[in-house]
Amino acid sequence: AVVSTQSTGADAELKKAFTELKNKSVETATRIKAVDNQIEQCKNRGKHAELTYMEVKQTSGDTKLYESVGRMFVLEDQDTILEQLKDRAANSRESIQKLENQKSYLSKNLKESENALRELVESKKTTIAK
Repeated sequence: AVVSTQSTGADAELKKAFTELKNKSVETATRIKAVDNQIEQCKNRGKHAELTYMEVKQTSGDTKLYESVGRMFVLEDQDTILEQLKDRAANSRESIQKLENQKSYLSKNLKESENALRELVESKKTTIAK
């Protein structure tokens, strides 16, 4: 009777650990997908800024250029708009780099969780085999 109580306690402990590791893996995978989406958005913003920069650069100096501010448009000179577009593109690249680092960390975390899960399953198999 003592052996079965210890076995049941160990099984409950293993089951709890397994559930926690599985939940952590699912949560990490979800966060990786969210980071992927953010990276894609930053790439699109950066590309948009670069394309707009090239188009604005081609305009003549006397062309009136407007920047949207909320629900209105403000007349700006070409140099100011070009500088803002360069800043947006640079900020997008920095954000992408930070997000890539975050994704790398999360991926490493996911692999560690999966390895821990495998080890737990293997230890359970060896316990059952005995």
